[in-house]
Amino acid sequence: MHRRTLVKSVAALGLATLLGAGTAAAQEKATQDKIKIGAAVSLTGNFAREGHLLKNGYAYWEKLVNDAGGIKVGDKKMPVEVIYYDDESKPQTSARLTEKLITEDGVGFILGPYSSGIATATAAISEKYKVITMTPMATADSLYQRGYKYIFCPAPLASTTLDPMLALLKTVKDPPKTIAIAGPDDLFPNVFAGAAQKKAEAEGLKVVYTTKYPKGSADLSSVATALKESNPDVLILTGYVQDSILLIKTLQTLKVNPKLIGFAFAVGIPDFLNALGPAAEDLFGVQIWDPALTYKGAVVADSATYVETFKKQFNGETPTYITAAGTAGALALQLAIEKAGSIDPVKVREAMLQLDTETFFGPVKFNDAGVDVKASAVVAQVQGGKAVPVYPAAIAAAPVVYPRKPFP
Repeated sequence: MHRRTLVKSVAALGLATLLGAGTAAAQEKATQDKIKIGAAVSLTGNFAREGHLLKNGYAYWEKLVNDAGGIKVGDKKMPVEVIYYDDESKPQTSARLTEKLITEDGVGFILGPYSSGIATATAAISEKYKVITMTPMATADSLYQRGYKYIFCPAPLASTTLDPMLALLKTVKDPPKTIAIAGPDDLFPNVFAGAAQKKAEAEGLKVVYTTKYPKGSADLSSVATALKESNPDVLILTGYVQDSILLIKTLQTLKVNPKLIGFAFAVGIPDFLNALGPAAEDLFGVQIWDPALTYKGAVVADSATYVETFKKQFNGETPTYITAAGTAGALALQLAIEKAGSIDPVKVREAMLQLDTETFFGPVKFNDAGVDVKASAVVAQVQGGKAVPVYPAAIAAAPVVYPRKPFP
């Protein structure tokens, strides 16, 4: 009897301690004089480069907000403190650190990691604790089909990224009639390829060839030969930078010259331009943000202001679409907190769903799944050795060159 009583007492004490800790954490969040925000991002590992760019986007926003006295919450301003950890580019590590940020560091909000794979692991944690996570660099559609209520992405999802490029085809003189789609057999390329094929068929284009080559292929001559035989007007490549460079060089060798070649990534990447040289001319790519965008909004007036002030803060470094997306995600969180007049996550979520505004990054209007339904990509074309925005027309810095010049 005594033993059972002792076990019950210990269990009750453990429960009371747990509940007490939870209550204390809640009380701390309710009474704190600053807003604690957590960010487990990849500072080492496979995504280290992208993780640092994303962190810089967050850090830019943190300094901007604090230099202005903080975020306006009701009738007072509260400074923000972003607590960073390195998730080592590992989903399990990021999930563990996210839980630590919430349960030990007492953060009220999360600025998410790089990559959809890692964000899928962390989203389950933030959902468990009802802590809002901004996921600017996690654009896999599947993440937003799980019924989560506390994740929000300000960038266009993977399945819609190529839509502007396919829409552009209808605007050129003597529009193309046939299309081919090629890319490695991997999660994101497959999402891009499936969505591109569906959109192309809806636009009345005839799909004359599709292929999924093995990821990491060192020889793509068979793909290039098949493309030469199918002779498409348009070729869409859904692969990564390195395999796309290899395929373009192979197409150049075999003198395969579609009227338009487009990629599911930003063609302004230095590695891409340097590797291809003159062969990169007239190639198209998509990106979720470009410095030429003319959207305007609060806190950061426009893209020109963003570039100028970012370079001052980071010793002349030019912001990328990754850094801009990070800043945009944090900025959307700020606007929702100010609209809610509270740091209560439930109230902030309600306010987030009511946002219908514009920032330097683009229009903001989230649906219940946390997807910005007004977000869209920008199409750029390599002209004169540089990636120039050409679509949509409202932000075009130069007219579209179509058909492209044959490879040199």
